Amino acid sequence: MSTKIQQKLWKLANYDCFLMEYCPVLHNKIAGIGIFFLFQMLIVFASVLTSYKIFISSYLILGYLVATLATFIFYKWMKFLNEVHHTNPKTGIFVTQFFINLIFALILAIPFCLFLFEHQILFQLYLNTGKMALGNFEQLWLMPLGLYKSWFVETEGKVVLFICIAILIVIAFVFITPYFLIFKNRKSNYTLVKQNYEQNFY
Repeated sequence: MSTKIQQKLWKLANYDCFLMEYCPVLHNKIAGIGIFFLFQMLIVFASVLTSYKIFISSYLILGYLVATLATFIFYKWMKFLNEVHHTNPKTGIFVTQFFINLIFALILAIPFCLFLFEHQILFQLYLNTGKMALGNFEQLWLMPLGLYKSWFVETEGKVVLFICIAILIVIAFVFITPYFLIFKNRKSNYTLVKQNYEQNFY
């Protein structure tokens, strides 16, 4: 017998709750896929909120609304991708999704790195531009430039670079793994149950 939490996670991973009841062995495994998608939404929310704080304003009331809207749009996109992977479990689609999510993970990782190393970045920009304060538009390209330059500082550059790479790897892992698991489960008991159900009742 499944729990309500498991059923919510199955839906998030785009698995039919009714059919999942006939696959008790897969209950926790598929729920694990749903957890990855839940983490994806949390990362998108946090990344957008962090971007808002860095580039727009430290008053986060509007930032929460923007982050919520971005997360909702991402949720719809995620559900569409899940449907594509469930209906067309092909290697080419998975490989394409792998590279798309890798790029997306890089974009999402940048705000976290900028937030964590803001002081180091501003110091590097001060050395190069002589400015201690940056305008909103200047920050869009100068902050990433400052992050890049901070990687080459002799004393702490390697630490900054290592942490940035670690953040990217974690986010990429969260965004790539569930699609790999869906692709891997294309010949699972769930697929057989679904095919039999569709043949007999449709």
